[in-house]
Amino acid sequence: MSSPAVGFPASSIHDFARQRAKIVSEDEVVRNLARSLVRRVMELSDGAAVQRKSLLDVTEHGVRCLLVPVTPEPHDLLSPREHEVARMVGRGYTNKQIAGVLEISLNTVSAHMRRIFTKLGVGSRAAMVAALNGENLAAV
Repeated sequence: MSSPAVGFPASSIHDFARQRAKIVSEDEVVRNLARSLVRRVMELSDGAAVQRKSLLDVTEHGVRCLLVPVTPEPHDLLSPREHEVARMVGRGYTNKQIAGVLEISLNTVSAHMRRIFTKLGVGSRAAMVAALNGENLAAV
């Protein structure tokens, strides 16, 4: 038996309809998870400090979705070039020396330093090195 309009067997059309329904069902699961996440974030946005408490812990169709806040490591905040500049600062290089070694302009080094300070929330070279101390810059 064929569908006159399409030319495919009716069973293929039914299979397609079942697959389409399954995709819609999976999309609905994702929407529900997203709604749960948004609700939980809205609850937490009242200014309360979040420690390691989960932001979302939901099980849908046998799949557990657990979302916890993670504080990124300082190394993860920096680009490879910023990490290189920070490592050189940790070794005692001046901006001018860094520019010479990396063959970049002094203005570029200064721009990297500003971005590093902003990303790490520090205001001095010493504070930057202290913030990155756990990364063991001298060994990298």
